[in-house]
Amino acid sequence: MQHNFTTIQQYSTGRKETTVVLSFSFQEHELFIGLYDGKALPKSSIFYSTRIFSSNIKNSIGKKETEEYFIKHACLSRNTYRMIEQDDFDINTSLHTIVRGEDEAAMVESVGLALVKLPDVLNRLKPDVMIVHGDRFDALAVATSAALMNIRILHIEGGEVSGTIDDSIRHAITKLAHYHVCCTRSAELHLIAMCEDHKRILLAGCPSYDLLLNAKTKDYQSILQTWLGDDVKPKEYIVALQHPVTTNIKHSVKMFELTLNALITFEKRTLILFPNIDAGSKEMVRAMRKQGIEQNPNFRAVKHIPFEQFIQLVAYAGLMIGNSSCGVREAGAFGTPVINLGTRQTGRETGENVLHVRDADCQNKILHALQLQFAKQYPCSKIYGDGNAVPRILKFLKSIDINEPLQKNFCFPPVKECISQDIDHILETQSALAVDLGGTNLRVAIISMQGDLIKKYIQPNPETFNERIALIRKMCVDAATESVNLNCRILGVGISTGGRVNPAEGIVLHSTKLIQEWISVDLRTPISDALHLPVWVDNDGNCAALAEKKYGHGKGVENFVTVITGTGIGGGIIHNSELIHGSMFCAAELGHIIVSLDGPECMCGARGCIEAYASGMGLQREAKKLHDEDLLMVEGMSIKNEEAVSAVHLIQAAKLGNTKAQNVLRTAGTALGIGIVNILHTVNPSLVILSGVLASTFESMVKDVIAQRALSSTQNVEVLVSDLLEPALLGAASMALDYATRRTY
Repeated sequence: MQHNFTTIQQYSTGRKETTVVLSFSFQEHELFIGLYDGKALPKSSIFYSTRIFSSNIKNSIGKKETEEYFIKHACLSRNTYRMIEQDDFDINTSLHTIVRGEDEAAMVESVGLALVKLPDVLNRLKPDVMIVHGDRFDALAVATSAALMNIRILHIEGGEVSGTIDDSIRHAITKLAHYHVCCTRSAELHLIAMCEDHKRILLAGCPSYDLLLNAKTKDYQSILQTWLGDDVKPKEYIVALQHPVTTNIKHSVKMFELTLNALITFEKRTLILFPNIDAGSKEMVRAMRKQGIEQNPNFRAVKHIPFEQFIQLVAYAGLMIGNSSCGVREAGAFGTPVINLGTRQTGRETGENVLHVRDADCQNKILHALQLQFAKQYPCSKIYGDGNAVPRILKFLKSIDINEPLQKNFCFPPVKECISQDIDHILETQSALAVDLGGTNLRVAIISMQGDLIKKYIQPNPETFNERIALIRKMCVDAATESVNLNCRILGVGISTGGRVNPAEGIVLHSTKLIQEWISVDLRTPISDALHLPVWVDNDGNCAALAEKKYGHGKGVENFVTVITGTGIGGGIIHNSELIHGSMFCAAELGHIIVSLDGPECMCGARGCIEAYASGMGLQREAKKLHDEDLLMVEGMSIKNEEAVSAVHLIQAAKLGNTKAQNVLRTAGTALGIGIVNILHTVNPSLVILSGVLASTFESMVKDVIAQRALSSTQNVEVLVSDLLEPALLGAASMALDYATRRTY
């Protein structure tokens, strides 16, 4: 099964305008070219489609406009040929271009035969633009023919890095191509480093993800039964797909033998597909038959599976193993666990669902990997696409001026720093969804890479667990949907919540009393499953520190502490530019530093915590005491009958000269200052950032306490009040943006 076989070419022919799509696969040794006529198109109108894209066309450009475009198909697989016929496309011509032999010489002869036969086809079609996909040797033959015949080439999925000869072929096609559509930000940077003109590069994502992200079907059970038997269940079987590595055939065959041994020992139902026809495939087939794979009751060995059914089998598998690009690309769309074997995909960007076994000298290493990965749960990955590649490619194609000079220009070093896409092709802002789960309200915002709050959504926080999860999902889905209209590309989701959080697993271990029923809650999985996006979760104090690190006073500072003064007291510690979580994920619980042995009781159960003195709740408690004793109100103040006494009234009274209120604030500020002195003596930061609604109230008092009580070596520490209006949301967004942009487009 060569499921990602599609190589695409599009043509708008000379006097009678048509559009042509060529799909290539050498799996079954034939090239079919389908062509039929239609209404004339403007010369500048260029459109393409393949079977992967067909269901998205009408949604992308509209039904009426779709009917005015005309598609021609050519493919190199009888199975592909039948699939194209099923889609009501006529097949006009076939070219036999594959030389049998499955060795290095046969590959060379096949390329040569294609080069001999393709010129006649291209002379007849007279295309304006040819679209070449991927890195197979057949694609190199097509690209070479087009380049020598002065046909514009658009290359899809260039710039990526992998093992084997495919790397060299892919980069060779890149140098022949005039336009480039890449899947990831890294691939785009590689193309720029290869001296390609960044104005002719589109970062679109992988077109197959347009269907993959919504590919799961309710009828999957019948597909599983067809290929694996009546008794198989989801997540209880393995899909194995391993191809020869043409640059080291002997080693790749040896690893395949070890893989078979490990799978036999593991004793799970396994659907194994025959390798492709690259050099070395005959040896791998011999290894399968030597092991008796086709007779083993735990195995189902097949040569071809229709693409739609294969994807369902991958989506519901407990594991995929081998060295196919499907494992490092498509499988991530479903969160399917993957074991990537050997060097064939070396350099590919992969999600957290992929475990690499680069080399294996015995089957035990592969067997151990099987035990680690089988049936493991992973969130869906969007490294290679977000489901909107086809509309972007259509827009890019329509922008191509076929009247501009054909001569290709290279941008030699120094390489220019450039934006992700040319603004004429696509206007999108890299953004994240930020979620702030507070005791009163649930807030979701779309935040750009620059920290701009593009749109914010607020709803009261439901009291029950199920209602709260449902509302978070709905608000995130609604925001992600609206982000398209706001020209925002959502890279991930960051969630800020109170309490103790395991960020590695995305689980709230224990929350504050303000959020009920919030213990051992997995926030990552339901949000990731709903949006098909990576999700990060952390404590609100840590998020505030991350916000300062990316957007605030902490930018460029290696060691600093953020202290949040609000309803409670919290914070985060940045040490050597990294956030400290602690062994039990409760580092930086700054509000519970004890500054008095017999102080007021804190909500944590202890006495004398900073939070008991200096938090909004602590000040409210003291304000109520003064009010009950008629010691709070002074001239110029008024409290309505239905209005609750709060910290705001205490601060107002102090500003109007109430000495009792001033003493309360002075005690609270001293307690906070002593706590910060303890922090200075423990982690020795160069900067302390006060954040939250009470920050400006305590600033001068904290500075005085440091000057009076801190060691002389720490007295010069800088204390600043945060300028950030939404630290929790900004910090949540920074988790997604900082991580996602290192791996995705």
